Amino acid sequence: MPTKKLDIKVINGDEPHSKIYILSQPIKGFSTYERAKAIHNFVEKETKVLEIAIENDLREFLKKHDISIEDGSNEALSRACAELECKGFHIGIRDRYYQIGDERIIGESPNQMTVIEEEGILSAAMEVVIDEREHTTT
Repeated sequence: MPTKKLDIKVINGDEPHSKIYILSQPIKGFSTYERAKAIHNFVEKETKVLEIAIENDLREFLKKHDISIEDGSNEALSRACAELECKGFHIGIRDRYYQIGDERIIGESPNQMTVIEEEGILSAAMEVVIDEREHTTT
């Protein structure tokens, strides 16, 4: 069976203070079975790795802004993001492949990431945008 060769690249997004996280895996030359298995693993499991990479960067950003996260749970991360909102920041996460052109949509992962195949490469991409808003007190 061909090797997995999975990769996560992080590039600057289209907007200021945004990053695009791209998970990819070449599957060109795979047999029908290898291809089906690779697609299944990519959609069901590997997109979770991308989610964890994004969460780790968010945790670092929160830490740099003096926001502590109580534990490793999603609930604690959500509370910390809410605290960041109170400090005048908004974190937006969007699926870059939700609406696409000619690429072939393979499916949607359990964590709601659109997976595409383009030129024999599986891919999922998420963009994280952090907007600093004018802080107002009431």
